[in-house]
Amino acid sequence: MKILILHNRYKFAGGEEAVVDAEANLLRYQGHKVILFELSNEALENCSIFQKLLLPFRCLWSFSSFRKIRRIIKEEKPDVAHIHNTFFLMSPSVYYACRSRKIPVVQTLHNFRFICPLATLYRDGKICRECLGRGLMMSIKHKCGSKSWLWTLAMLSVINLHQKNKTFKRYIDKYIALSNFSRQQFIQAGYDGKKIEVKPNFINFDPGARKEVGNYALYVGRISPEKGLDVLLEAWKKTGHLELKIAGNGKELEEFRLYSKRNSLNINFLGQISNAEVFKLIKKSLAVIIPSRCNENFPRIVVETFACGVPLIASRSGALAEIIEDGKTGWLFDSGNSNDLAEKVNYADRERGAVKLLGENARKEFEAKYTVNKNYGILMSIYKETTENYRAKG
Repeated sequence: MKILILHNRYKFAGGEEAVVDAEANLLRYQGHKVILFELSNEALENCSIFQKLLLPFRCLWSFSSFRKIRRIIKEEKPDVAHIHNTFFLMSPSVYYACRSRKIPVVQTLHNFRFICPLATLYRDGKICRECLGRGLMMSIKHKCGSKSWLWTLAMLSVINLHQKNKTFKRYIDKYIALSNFSRQQFIQAGYDGKKIEVKPNFINFDPGARKEVGNYALYVGRISPEKGLDVLLEAWKKTGHLELKIAGNGKELEEFRLYSKRNSLNINFLGQISNAEVFKLIKKSLAVIIPSRCNENFPRIVVETFACGVPLIASRSGALAEIIEDGKTGWLFDSGNSNDLAEKVNYADRERGAVKLLGENARKEFEAKYTVNKNYGILMSIYKETTENYRAKG
């Protein structure tokens, strides 16, 4: 099979980029031809003032992306296009390019961008579903786009126009949700549940289970408010002397680093590190912590941690409560509650036997649900059904 993969990379690399790379490599390994078309939001850093003023219009429709995708399809003749992200530079014009060349489209729903301008269902420190129930104009009221009226209006215009034109419903033949939680959010927003398949995140190799329990806790991910780093740092005031390692990057990195220093917290900020280093850190950790305040879809770090035979300590946010079984593959705490998080960390630090047992259960969960072979089977089934249905419709 020949697959065209499209992805607009973020300024700060995260789980989506890792998933795109893993799926592309898996497909190549299985003998499929992969055509990868990518843009990166890092390019925005070097834009002129004039180019930045034109950015909202490019977000709405990129003539460049439209022409390039049409040309690629004409030359390569792929069987299916698999789109991951089109914001901001690629734009939804690529859906029209695929349809104009009669290529079926599969869309992975990594976040909630189609139904929330912020993509997180999270605003001002709390879960927000106002746009789902009262319409996207609520995002204008709350200035959801980085507190900028202009940017909020630009993002709203993109989503609103393409919703009115039914771009995301007419020109996407199959959606991939990462969890049942995510699938339900889109169904509630009016998307056809029959077109939404659940395929969890995965890793394309087996790192093997760890041999012994480590002596530090670990956070891996983007450094941003919705990820609950403030809750994590507040909890660390109440966790004795256990070390916390934080791997990742983001705009708030220096702010959290200064907070940690001012409060003499035993925290080591590592910045952005390689995937190989991440696995080394996971295997040597006591537990991996996901303190998210927002509705998590399916963080890839969950599968990576399960694969290493390490338990998770996570908030009951979004799909996390669905994926992690409290007291069996990890511990769940109330989102935003630093006291509850500190209690779970202190318990894990005291009860090393429980950490070992939950880590073994996590490894079994990985073997049962998240191996390469299982994920490849689901992905190919989705591609096959999508292409066959598209051909049947003529």
